[in-house]
Amino acid sequence: MSTKRYIEKSDYTRVLLTETLPYETPIIFSNDGLYERIKHINNLPEFERKLIGLIIYGEKPTGNNKRKQIKPTKPYLYKIRKDSVNFRRLALLHPISQYQIKLFYERYVSLILHYCSISPASIRAPKGVASTFYTKGLWENLYQYKEDQVSSVNKDAMVKHMPSFFSYNGYDRLYKFFNSSEYFKLEKRFRVQMTLDVSKCFDSIYTHSIAWATKDKAFTKSNLTQNAFGDAFDTLIRHGNDNETNGIPIGPEVSRVFSEIIFQKIDLLTIERLKLEDISLNFDMNYVFKRYVDDVYIFADNQEVAEKVYAAYSDSLISFNLHTNISKSSITIRPFASSKSRLMHEVSNLSNDFFNKFLETNGLRKLKPKKVYRSSKLARSFIASLKVLCVHNDVGYDEISSFVISSVTNRVKQLIDTNEVLDDEKNCYYHVLKTMLDVAFFLYEVAPSVSASYKLSTTIIFIIRFCRRHSLYEEEIALKIFGLTNDLMLNESNRMQSIPLERFVHLEFLNILLATRELGDLYLLPEKTLKKLFFYRDGLSYFTVISCLFYIKNNGKYDEIRLNLIKYINQQLSNLEDITVNSEKAYLLLDIISCPYISNNDSEKLVKKVAILLKINLSVSETEDISRSFKNQCWHTDWSNVDLLNLLEKKELKQSYS
Repeated sequence: MSTKRYIEKSDYTRVLLTETLPYETPIIFSNDGLYERIKHINNLPEFERKLIGLIIYGEKPTGNNKRKQIKPTKPYLYKIRKDSVNFRRLALLHPISQYQIKLFYERYVSLILHYCSISPASIRAPKGVASTFYTKGLWENLYQYKEDQVSSVNKDAMVKHMPSFFSYNGYDRLYKFFNSSEYFKLEKRFRVQMTLDVSKCFDSIYTHSIAWATKDKAFTKSNLTQNAFGDAFDTLIRHGNDNETNGIPIGPEVSRVFSEIIFQKIDLLTIERLKLEDISLNFDMNYVFKRYVDDVYIFADNQEVAEKVYAAYSDSLISFNLHTNISKSSITIRPFASSKSRLMHEVSNLSNDFFNKFLETNGLRKLKPKKVYRSSKLARSFIASLKVLCVHNDVGYDEISSFVISSVTNRVKQLIDTNEVLDDEKNCYYHVLKTMLDVAFFLYEVAPSVSASYKLSTTIIFIIRFCRRHSLYEEEIALKIFGLTNDLMLNESNRMQSIPLERFVHLEFLNILLATRELGDLYLLPEKTLKKLFFYRDGLSYFTVISCLFYIKNNGKYDEIRLNLIKYINQQLSNLEDITVNSEKAYLLLDIISCPYISNNDSEKLVKKVAILLKINLSVSETEDISRSFKNQCWHTDWSNVDLLNLLEKKELKQSYS
């Protein structure tokens, strides 16, 4: 069962943990250290307090006074795979902009909730400040495999597991709406379902339109509260996006809240348009539409009414400089079953049949292995069945890969949920785990995704720790995982040469690489493979640098790679004058200055540069002391004390709200 956790509603600093970061980041990256420092800033040394004042609060020391930083900041932009063909560009906001978001929430939380509650059509919108959340049952049962257990007594640790600042009405995932009683009732009431998709939604949103969405018909210039809210939200979003008015940062939850307020107004405009005498259609009588973020589902008795609703919604979108993507529109006559839902139903049945061949239930939500005679043949047979299914439905592996990998991860969690493995069971466990690894790695290689990388990473770490804990074919499993990972990375490093994208971060492969660090120093990839992975074209950037350093640590076989990384870091941080504007520099500085795998000499040079910015005169001994104190501290990357399973659990909790 899931466990209910309680959090202080008044802790607005947790906005930095849930609202300001993209979901798709390296496993090792988080705002946990940032949160800790802001919460306990009064206990920090003067040098660190001033550094926080500069890079997080946006304060510039000018003599004995401080001047607020008002310049817009430039986000760290990076691209990841969206599917087998397309890519997404995400934005990591500067710490200064993130802190401004925290202050904005603290001041305007009531108005945010008000403007997110005015539409009857939204099925995912903030409804209150969250004070509780649930940790998932399978994770609760597997704390025996976690090195850094999160205690319910440790409030700060629990806050850092909080998936969202707000509690939400409706559905946290779209598929839950399609499986809900509400959807079934709509199908009983209406014969026709029509879909509407907004073209390039976040890239197209005009930031000033938030003011239009927060002004009612009765709005007057004397109503300064509403005016201040819209203008403040507009300024906030632009501040973190280099003052751009066209498009909002993609990734942070705050951008979804921003767009939700705009779309709530669009919903209402559409409903009002359809009430007009020449159309005379009433919401929840003649039609209904439901909206999940920017996906709209229209329900009506006939196609003519559905098309009128579609036209009215399109017209409302145009009022906000937004447009529909006609190519993604579809009309379905009852039964409301899409080709996608049919495909997933078939994949689910096929997967269940596959797992039942070598797993059996042993008590509540626990599994035991059956005897497997030819694990490789079993895996190949299942993959062949999936291949036939894809061909039959005219889809690629990317349509099913994440689902099957997630199913493997869940089965692994249930399988290892045991305190004892008998000697005569070990062979069965070994062959079952091998089978699931073969399937998961195959599907991942043919259709990688960032969300699946978190699932596969979880599987890898759980299997390694399970085998280690129970002395179960530990070396054989380690060699199996190493071999599969080596093949994956080698093949990808060869493919990377053909990707002509700038600022592309191979998160799908960085995360698997980070997870396999669990194997230890005996199972490290060849230097040649790492060079191909990290040093192709302009492949280095903040995320690749911290991931590479975390993987190679102080291992001597990677000295040349480490030197190349240091060279890149020194180039990027040679001039810190724009550190309060350039997001990538800010993150790189904070994580490198605290990295134990950087020489004392290099760390001390950075401390001196920062001291100049802070207008602090340091002696040689003070510089050395500050450099030492920074080592092994966590800002955004926990270099020494991190348990990746804790971070992966947070990712899984967060995904439920994405």
